[in-house]
Amino acid sequence: MSDARVFIGDLTRKEFRNRMQAGAIKAAVVPTGATEQHNEHLEMVHDTLHVTHMAEQAARRLHPQVVVATPIGIGYSEHWMEHIGTLTVRSEIFCEYVFDVCHSLQRAGLENILILNGHGGNVRPLMRRIDEYRDRLGVNLRFQSYWDVYDPDLVAATLENKRLPGHADEYETSTMLVLAPERVHQMDIDNPAAAQGTRQKGEKLIEPAIAGVTEILRKMIAGEEVDAPPATFQEGRRIHMLTGEPLPPTTGEARCHPLKTGPRQDRT
Repeated sequence: MSDARVFIGDLTRKEFRNRMQAGAIKAAVVPTGATEQHNEHLEMVHDTLHVTHMAEQAARRLHPQVVVATPIGIGYSEHWMEHIGTLTVRSEIFCEYVFDVCHSLQRAGLENILILNGHGGNVRPLMRRIDEYRDRLGVNLRFQSYWDVYDPDLVAATLENKRLPGHADEYETSTMLVLAPERVHQMDIDNPAAAQGTRQKGEKLIEPAIAGVTEILRKMIAGEEVDAPPATFQEGRRIHMLTGEPLPPTTGEARCHPLKTGPRQDRT
């Protein structure tokens, strides 16, 4: 059986060095999540658990070309601090911390780095800095949330509220029922949207996310253009997560346009 370890922390320095010197490693993923309230029924590790799963599974599919950095499990969650237990850092500290991790990977020789995000509150801070960070590092650096890859038709056909990522409602409850059902405290569900979550819906939505993240990494390694604006899904439509502008119905049809500041920010 081949060695399928993909997390950098699971390798010795010799193993990592040998893979790099052999040219086996082509890209790295930096998962960014959160430790924050997820209503009464989901454990606060939700976002970090999910993004780490997507990163690991995508890296396994491209093994040995992709390695995964240690997940960054506390993000920008100031908007949830009224709910005690939520952990947050200042947006500038969060961004600089992520940059330093990417800088470490660049210093190790990585030329393709994907910051893979699992928390809506991290989107605006990092999207404001990503072009600067790319220029400073001089590598192929991207920031994407794992849900950016979804086909809106699939979202509309699978979810009753036709919405994702949302926050601790139908989508996140459904996917947690697949990845870690013991972390869903169903007796404490206190809102109708979350009550619509099912394992069957989660099973339909996890695989397309992994496949989409895998394809982004494949394109990065191949030097191909990646077109995946930061997205949220509402009533069967893809919407730019920062500007609120409608996006083409199928991922990849339109080129990314320059970031514009807008009032919209989904919080997951």
